[in-house]
Amino acid sequence: MKKGFTLIELLAVIVILAIIALISVPIVLDLISDAKNETSKRSIELYEKAIELAIARKNLVSGFNPKTCTVKSNGNLNCYGEELKVEVEGSKPCGGSITLNNGIVKEETIKFTCEPIPEAKSLSEDSWATIIANVREGTTEKYNVGDEKEITLKGEEFEGKSYTVRIANKTDGKEGCERDDFSETACGFVVEFVDIITTYNMNSSDNNAGGWPKSELYSYLTNTIYNALPDELKNGIKDTKIISGHGQYDSNNLESTDKIYLLSPHEVWENGSSNQINYDTAWDNTRQLDYYKGQNVTTDSYGGAIKKNTSNSASPWWLRSAASDATSYFNIVNTTGSNYYTKSADNTCGVAPTFRIG
Repeated sequence: MKKGFTLIELLAVIVILAIIALISVPIVLDLISDAKNETSKRSIELYEKAIELAIARKNLVSGFNPKTCTVKSNGNLNCYGEELKVEVEGSKPCGGSITLNNGIVKEETIKFTCEPIPEAKSLSEDSWATIIANVREGTTEKYNVGDEKEITLKGEEFEGKSYTVRIANKTDGKEGCERDDFSETACGFVVEFVDIITTYNMNSSDNNAGGWPKSELYSYLTNTIYNALPDELKNGIKDTKIISGHGQYDSNNLESTDKIYLLSPHEVWENGSSNQINYDTAWDNTRQLDYYKGQNVTTDSYGGAIKKNTSNSASPWWLRSAASDATSYFNIVNTTGSNYYTKSADNTCGVAPTFRIG
């Protein structure tokens, strides 16, 4: 007579199998995850070495020494608007960014899974996500210097009001942007507010000690105004190394890394008056933006630098450089667009922020 399993015995077997599964499945999953991570790590290492080799080869021919590059969807790099071919065995990434120092990769954010790059139409039509993706890809032919787009700011300060921004720069000017002492504020895809969006004092204490990075306006711009930007836009705003001229309290130019900033005199005017160059200690650490170059904003012709306030009247607006011959003054653009003027830090003046996308 054949004897089968009792119900209790079957339940015991099922419980044992369940316990084994509970123990073994996480182990197997961890092994798979570790294998994937190790493969990904190895792929990144191979890609970084290929980047360094590609830069070294190009550097021999043309003195190529980029500081930052973005990874294109085909795995090549977009460095200063120029595509650098990266030859590597195995899988290539399809997005991300690379920070370099003398041709050596220092930081990387690499993606191996990416959404398709949406086709660009125009700055005014496209979403910020589309604009950002195309800027990173280096496909910005549909976006031209001077093109404008409406933007709505959040928060109680701005009450959902709309303002206009424009493309102020597209080129990198490799001869400057590769320098360690060069401000990135005029490098790459730069967007600025067309007009003044609010007014503020630089410092209520009426001094320029510590320059732009230590000012009250700096804190207001970094927090209140930046946080008022649309989240979709903030996802694509790049960190920017900023060099600003110092006042009489300080002896060296001031450096900061920010997402939103004010322009400097040389980023507006092609040539400075003798006072402007003498008293802006960071004049040679940046260059004129494409937009103002196109507007022929020189020392003697400066109407293209005029910005209007919320009442649609020409109004002075702050620049970030302190005046090196004074303890309280910062540079401004006057109502006529002229570059001969400064204001005490405790004065209220127009604010027209700028940021980079990439």
